[in-house]
Amino acid sequence: MSLLSDIAVPIAKLVNMKKYKEKDFLNPRRDTDFLNKKNFDKSLITDEQFIDKYQVLTVFSEESHSRHIIFLHGGAYVMRAVRAHKNIIEKLVKKFHLKVTFIDYPLAPENTVDKAHNTVMDAYKQITGKYKTDEFYLFGDSSGGGLALAFLQILKNEKDLPFPKKTVLMSPWTDVSMTNEEIEEFAEKDPLLPLNGLIVTGKQFAGELDVKNPMISPIYGNMDNLGEIFLIFGTNEILYPDCLKLSDMLEVAVGTSVKIKIGENLCHDWILAPLKESEETIDEIGKFFLK
Repeated sequence: MSLLSDIAVPIAKLVNMKKYKEKDFLNPRRDTDFLNKKNFDKSLITDEQFIDKYQVLTVFSEESHSRHIIFLHGGAYVMRAVRAHKNIIEKLVKKFHLKVTFIDYPLAPENTVDKAHNTVMDAYKQITGKYKTDEFYLFGDSSGGGLALAFLQILKNEKDLPFPKKTVLMSPWTDVSMTNEEIEEFAEKDPLLPLNGLIVTGKQFAGELDVKNPMISPIYGNMDNLGEIFLIFGTNEILYPDCLKLSDMLEVAVGTSVKIKIGENLCHDWILAPLKESEETIDEIGKFFLK
């Protein structure tokens, strides 16, 4: 553990980050645009298109090879991508020479999960059709991890589309019902995520679907034949019990292999924070996609 990570949780609790997060969840901003192509390093190439007004941005360099990540960002299904998401994309492209396509999928409360899946599917069809010789992967953090896992379960039944051989799930939100009996204990440990805020945004994104429908809560879906998965989560996050449950399910699934990293005393989605562990984990993710 680094010194910064040792003090990150106490500081977050001291400033009551949960209170601020809940305000953000219930009144999400729409005036941020960190993934604007103009914000990326000028040495990188950006290929931008829009699907029903939603941005689909592919970032690569002259050195990029054919390994291509489809990236779905976190934010409780209500918040836009943040600067740290852009930084992660840049590092994966510049250091590991990967291609990364970011999909700015529809968010709640304006939209529901049906619309999000339709947009992600349309984007996936267009990107895989445009970059026909590439090998495709998925990467999602937090709610984006839940969406990635649900999308993976859908894709395995789409025989005409290339299936992602590898998927990274960083602190995935896989059960928006938040009904795991162990959650209450970890809600106290988590310095960032408010339980009530998650329950509200989960219901908003579910729309008319049951919150335990696998389209939005993929932990209730089938884990067979999902390829290689790298599952990452921390011991100090409210989603720890569900991530642990998911790891058990993936380990016994047929046609699925899982690599697991559990960050001791680390909180939710720590790769977005300026921690030594974040840099190490992003490096592990890059190497996972390259091996």
